[in-house]
Amino acid sequence: MIAFIIALIFKTFALDLVIVRGESMTPTITPGTIALVWRCAYGIRLPFIRSYVVRWNPPIPGDIVVAEPSTDTLRRAVKRVFEVGPAYMHSEAGVLTGRGGTIPLPDSALAQLSGTTFILPDRLFLVGDNALVSFDSREYGPVPIEKIVGKVLLYSRGASGPDQMAEPSKETVDDVY
Repeated sequence: MIAFIIALIFKTFALDLVIVRGESMTPTITPGTIALVWRCAYGIRLPFIRSYVVRWNPPIPGDIVVAEPSTDTLRRAVKRVFEVGPAYMHSEAGVLTGRGGTIPLPDSALAQLSGTTFILPDRLFLVGDNALVSFDSREYGPVPIEKIVGKVLLYSRGASGPDQMAEPSKETVDDVY
C-alpha cells in the first residue's frame, strides 16, 4: 500500500508517461509515441485545482509541453511553445514570427493575427510542428501558464505505417491518452 501511495504521488507531481495520439507534432513526435513528462519542470502544480502553488521556471520558446484541454478540446495536447508573454508577435504575408521562429497562418487565423499581436504575461502561444493539421493557439489563442501540465523530456518514436496512420485532419484533436 505504501509503494502504491508513493508511486501515485510520484506520478502526480514528478514524472508521468503519456501516449501521443494526434498528428499535430509530426514529424517530431508521431502518433503512438510514448512521452515522458516532467510535471515539476516549471513548478509544483496541484492537480485538483489545476494551479501552480510554486513556479520557478517559465516555459521557453522551443519547449515541448503537455497542456490541459482548452475550451475547444477534450484531451490534453502536446505542443511546442512558440512565444511566452509578455511579448509581441508579428504577422506578415500569412506567416507569424515570434521567438519560436516562423509558422504559417491558416486562413481562419489571418484576420485574427494580422499585424502585431501582444501576448499577455503568464500566457503561452502554443503550436504544433505539423502546421497544416495542428489545432493550436493560432485558432484558440494564447493559453494561461496554469494549463501547462509539464515539459516533455523524452519520447520514443511511435510505430508508423499504413495501418497506424490516420488521415491528417484538424478534426483529429490531439493528443495524449
